[in-house]
Amino acid sequence: METRSAPDSLSDAALAALRAPLAGTDFVHLNNAGIAPLAPAARQALLELTELQCRGTLGIGETIGRVEAARATLGRLVGVAPPDVALFQTCAVALSQAAFGLPLRAGDEIVIVDQEYPSNAYPWHRAAERVGATVKLVTTAPDFTIDPAQVLAAIGPRTRVVACSWVQFQTGTTLELPPLAEAVHRHGGYLVVDAIQGLGALPFDLTAAGADLVCGGSQKWLLGPLGLGFLAARPGLAAEMTPITYGAMTYGTPDDAPDPARPLRETARRFEPGAPPALSGPATGASAQTLLDIGLDRVERENRALSDRLFEGLARCDYRIFPRSTRSAIV
Repeated sequence: METRSAPDSLSDAALAALRAPLAGTDFVHLNNAGIAPLAPAARQALLELTELQCRGTLGIGETIGRVEAARATLGRLVGVAPPDVALFQTCAVALSQAAFGLPLRAGDEIVIVDQEYPSNAYPWHRAAERVGATVKLVTTAPDFTIDPAQVLAAIGPRTRVVACSWVQFQTGTTLELPPLAEAVHRHGGYLVVDAIQGLGALPFDLTAAGADLVCGGSQKWLLGPLGLGFLAARPGLAAEMTPITYGAMTYGTPDDAPDPARPLRETARRFEPGAPPALSGPATGASAQTLLDIGLDRVERENRALSDRLFEGLARCDYRIFPRSTRSAIV
């Protein structure tokens, strides 16, 4: 993976370039957990891609090349090969593909925490209804504290999926994923991680986390444009899943004649039915590459230093602050 600290000279230069556009502004941006400012590299990529699309068919070859480069960059971000990455319109679509694509059965249980972002709750409720499975809700404390022991205790022989946010959107609570993976894998289930509030801010590795599927999006800590979600799957898992949308690219290329007997693609590309996100994909790849150039260990340290200042200042002003994560920059 390329998420560890880059050489100091490269890291310093990339960090300076990232901060430069905000240096002369009349505001301080405090909500990367909502919509982050666009990274300069992403802005430049959008301009170049718009020009390419003005060339129509003559620009499509280079455009697709940039989409594939972005797929590879996002793969490096989470520690998977490019064929195991699928690109979507939003993280919510990626989560829906996970919920409706995994082989759920009647009687299965899906474990989620009661404070999940709606996009990581509704798909599991609807998928459970479709097959006769049950959503098992882990109740958290009034101050949003999550007890990891409670989550582990909810996992049992009928658990087919544990669906959780790596970093919770309200408080920044960061879950230790390997114990959850070990527990659900013991019963033959899957760990599905909504990582949108962590990717780009913290180092991540799908294999080390024990995750089966990881979903993310562009507009938060990845500093990309709105309109790009993605799913990363552990090797081989995509071939066991059912797409929720179908088109030419599900099976091959637009030049292939329709053949109802044609098998689906074996990789995560089976989840992309048509034209790729040709603007938001490469633009997000460009901003993600900036973060990799800085080094995500370095990004984590920088974020932590800034959140320490915010936390301490708010405490002096006598604000009530919810329990703080040991890793996330969210205050």
